[in-house]
This record gives sequence, structure tokens and C-alpha cells, in this order.
Amino acid sequence: MSDAREVALLRLVAQGIVGSHSGQPAEAVQRTVALQAQQLWSGICSLVVRSDQRPTRSVELAFEEGRVLRTWSPRRTLHLVAGGDVRSLLDLLAPRALAAAAGREVRLGITSTTLGQAERLALELISERGPVGRAELVEAWRRGGLATSGQRSYHLLWHLAQAGALALGPLRDGQQLVVALDTWIAPTPVRDREEMLGELACRYFEGHGPATALDLRRWANLTASETSVAVSLARHALEVMEVDRTELLLGRNARDQLASCRREARGVVVLPGFDELIFGYPDRSATLPAERADAVLTRNGLGRNTVVCDGQVVAIWKPREALAGVGIEMTELAPLSSRILKIAVRRAAELVSSTQLP
Repeated sequence: MSDAREVALLRLVAQGIVGSHSGQPAEAVQRTVALQAQQLWSGICSLVVRSDQRPTRSVELAFEEGRVLRTWSPRRTLHLVAGGDVRSLLDLLAPRALAAAAGREVRLGITSTTLGQAERLALELISERGPVGRAELVEAWRRGGLATSGQRSYHLLWHLAQAGALALGPLRDGQQLVVALDTWIAPTPVRDREEMLGELACRYFEGHGPATALDLRRWANLTASETSVAVSLARHALEVMEVDRTELLLGRNARDQLASCRREARGVVVLPGFDELIFGYPDRSATLPAERADAVLTRNGLGRNTVVCDGQVVAIWKPREALAGVGIEMTELAPLSSRILKIAVRRAAELVSSTQLP
């Protein structure tokens, strides 16, 4: 087996997709630090395939109880984050994201006064009504005299979430409600920045490894110096693997864990679009061969639902209307046996059925 294929199988195990699943949704999120979730349904699917709790109700409860929420971190992109991790991640990663957005705020006419007014109106609304829908929040901003056209309302919510004022919490009518972070999640102590960098690196490599220092840097949007500090602090707890003269880091128990579930890892796995197995690395070639990338990743940055077999993406899929149950449309990217196709269709239908939004 090639080194690249071994990397792909080890990543399936590290992320908890095969082998030992996490018992609860929050544990599944903590395992990978964060799960990319631009689309809410995709994020829920990523959670479900990594936990023992297949019914969506367990995911609903995790959101309702603040054990999991959704916010723009890392990489200024929507991710699912464990409630206990959100402040540390924002303290560590948000300042750079906010600084990078300053020019866009100027172009949108958003000032510190605008942001202060938006935060005040949002917190007053949530204090009065509890968690609110995004449309309700935007309407409150509009009534309060703030311009919300174009990308302004989105950016106001994004900025206030990065600043730790707001987040996306419980589910209602297929959407997540906006919550005030300070009242939704219990406060956590301020921590030393270097300590947080070392912990982030250790958890990233344990939950994504084998991966490179560059993978960590791009995933978390760190500077080169921050990445160097983070890796040096975490290295003692990790194992080194070399592929094509490139150093990759992984958890110390990763190889033993793969040995105990290699057959499962080489089997059929069904994943949603934007899944961390593909989007958690700038170099996805171990799992997604270059010749299949265009079929999975659209030009506008979207990711299609995938089927992985023997560690590599072999098909894409999407739900379709059916007279009974859930229909699945499958497109092969590599020749597949009828047995593998049947397994993939069945598992995709099960995933869709178990993740219907309330």
C-alpha cells in the first residue's frame, strides 16, 4: 500500500469516522477541535458520522444545551465548536481574522460606532426574547437605524461572533438561532497564548493526523512564527511520519488504532459536502486524487457529498425525490462493484434520514 493511502486511512481513524466513535456530539467536535460547517445540514451530518448518537435529536440537544454551537472560527469560516472550546479558539484565532477584515469594514461603511450599536441592539433583543432568528436580528438592526443591505448584515453578525458577543445556537424551523455568548456559555478563564497554541497543535494533529505543519497553519490561519511555536510545544506528544521527504505529525496511538480497524477503514464511508476529511487540509490529495477534485469541489468553493472507499473519494452523491423513503443519486468517479454501490446508496439514505432538520 502506498504511503499516501496509509495517510488517508490514518486520517479516517484520527477524525473518528471509523474505529472508535465518540459517544456524544460534543465529544466528536472536540476530537477534531472544530468541524467545518458552512451548511448547517452538512455540519450535522459530519457530527453524526463521527458519533454513536445517530438520531438527530441528540444533535438538537447538544445545540440546545450549549454543548455544541456554530461560529466563524477557524479561518473565518463557519465551524461547529464545542461550547467549552469556543472562547479559547476565539481568543487565539479571532484577532487576526478581525484585523484582516478591517479594510472590508471600511468599504461597507461599518465603523466602531456601528459595531457598538449593532451589539447593543442584538443583546437587548436577545435579553428580551431569548435566542432569535437571523431575520429577527436584522430587522431589529434596521429598526434601530442601521443599514443592513448587501453584505452589511452578514458582516455585522460575523464580526460580533468573532468578537465573542454572539454565536449560532439552538435549532428552530431548520435554522440556528442567534444567542448571546456570555449568557449561553459559562465563562472560562483567560489562558496563556503559548499554552493555547501548543494545545491547538496537539489536538489538531491527534484529530487530523498525519498532517504537516503547513496543514495546521492554513487550517487555523496562523502566522509562520505562531505555527513554529505551536508545533515545537506539541511535538513531544506526537509521532513523526515521513512521506516523500515531508514530515507529518500524528497521534502516538494512531497506528495501533488503525491496526485494530483497518478493514473498516478500507471499507465504504459516506460523507457530506464540506466534511473535515477533505476540507481539514490544504493538500487533500491523499483522500481526493487530483483528477477527481473538479467533480467534488465546485468553482465557487462548494463541496459535494462524497463516498470514500479504501481511503479515497470514489463517488459523489445527492438526495433526490423518491416515492418511498429517501432516493440517492450516485455518480461514480472510479469503477465500483455493484456491492460497493449498494452499500454506498444504503448508507447515504440512512444518513439523510437520520439528519432531517427540525
